[in-house]
Amino acid sequence: MIGVIADSADSAVVREFFELFKTPWEFWRNGGRYDVVLCAGDFDFDKTATLVLLYSGSKIAFDNEKKLQPRCGDGNTRIVSRHGDKIPIYGNYVTFPEIESSALVEEDSRECAAYSDESGERVVVRIGYDLFSEIRTLLTVGQPTANASLPTLDLHIAFLRDFITGSGVPVFEIPPVPDGYQFLACLTHDVDHHVIPLAVEFEADRRRLQCNIAGALQVFGDGDLARLPRIAVAVSGIYVLQ
Repeated sequence: MIGVIADSADSAVVREFFELFKTPWEFWRNGGRYDVVLCAGDFDFDKTATLVLLYSGSKIAFDNEKKLQPRCGDGNTRIVSRHGDKIPIYGNYVTFPEIESSALVEEDSRECAAYSDESGERVVVRIGYDLFSEIRTLLTVGQPTANASLPTLDLHIAFLRDFITGSGVPVFEIPPVPDGYQFLACLTHDVDHHVIPLAVEFEADRRRLQCNIAGALQVFGDGDLARLPRIAVAVSGIYVLQ
């Protein structure tokens, strides 16, 4: 079980995140028993869990305890990497120049952006960005075109999973794909065009329906919407959705 500590303003983002990372979790309760505590921000809490994950893009009390001087970012998007996977950070971030660790590094400076601190049976992982601030940006703003090919949200989940399993704590998770497969495709009944949302009503005759669908899909594929009226015989109605 993961106990999550975050700003109350991020509650909806936290819930949405764990709709994607399907593992047992709850908002942290005083007296609760957790294998992992995920803290996003600078909060005071009982750090007795086996693994504590501290996410923050600014200096926090734990940094003072360890007598570290994190280096704050310059406000621009930066790329951090782990085992060859690269992830853009759009909000505040810090690096830890005094720490030599390859757990997560900032690409330009090659400075440490995350490290593990072991004390007895407890492990604390300090990560230099705000996880739920980054998730909020991805869900509400999106990424610039230059980063469109990066599965950033999936990588945030992968990094979190790696931090947990790498510390020896098992993860019980419902995977997003069937066992033995790398991805899942979901086909729906509607056909969407990237410029104008259309609903196309086809006639019920089976043979004609097959021809109608093939013709309409060809139009959508070509992107020549002006051809749609010319297949009026094949399409019984065209509705532009507002």
